[in-house]
This record gives sequence, C-alpha cells and structure tokens, in this order.
Amino acid sequence: MDGPQNPSAGPTPSLDQYKAYLADLGNIGTRYTTANGFHLSVVTALLGILALTKGTDPLARTGAYLELVVASFAVLVCMVWSRSIASYSHLFAIKFAVLREMEQKGNLFPIFERENELRGKLAVLQNDRYIPRLLAAPFLVALVLISYRLMR
Repeated sequence: MDGPQNPSAGPTPSLDQYKAYLADLGNIGTRYTTANGFHLSVVTALLGILALTKGTDPLARTGAYLELVVASFAVLVCMVWSRSIASYSHLFAIKFAVLREMEQKGNLFPIFERENELRGKLAVLQNDRYIPRLLAAPFLVALVLISYRLMR
C-alpha cells in the first residue's frame, strides 16, 4: 500500500518551509524589539512630563490633575506593554514548538531542543515581563501621593 505511513502526522516539511518559518520568526523578533522601544519611549516621555509638572505651584489643583492624568496614562501604557510582552512570549512559544516539530519530521538537527537543554528552564522573555511592571511602580506611587494631595 502506497502513501504516508502515519496520515495523522501530516506531510514532511521541506527545508524551504523551515527557512521561511525561521525568517518569519526573525520578523516577529524585530516587531517585538520595535514595540518594546515604542513603549519605553512613551513611558520615558510621560516621566519627563510628570517631572516638568512638579515645578508648578503645589497648591495649584490644575497641576495636580495634570500629574494625575499623566501618571494614570503611564500606568495604562505599562499595562498594555506587559500584555504585549505576554502576547509575544506566547507567539514565540508557538513558533518554537512548530519549528521543533518541523525539525523532528524533517529529520533535521534539533537545534531548538538542544538550545533549550543548554539554556535550562529560563524562558526567552522571562525577564522582559518585569520591565513594565517595575516602571509602573513609581507611577503608581505618584498616583497615590497625588490623590492624597488632592484630597487635602
């Protein structure tokens, strides 16, 4: 009987498919880096704006409201950034799983499996997820302090 030995396993990937998938992984990595740079730039700009509003009269409520809005927006940007990192982390995990499958079915050297063995349990973006959380913390403190000042 001719045909595939295991029809549920699907067709064997070609080397061209593998190369194209690797290129797509590189493109996603570039988008990830660009997104992180964008978020960091926005948070840095908001920190600068917040620092500039500190020069206003401490009794002026308008300045405090501006500080409140800027700090709130910065926290929201950090939350979006954190979700973006989680999304990319999930996408990278899927891509690497497919590449491992392609290596196995195509009888290629299991480079990503071997890399995991050498790297250990450290996830690719494990530390990156802490950056927006750490940067949100000072803005959260500022929100509390500004709110306290407005209630007095």
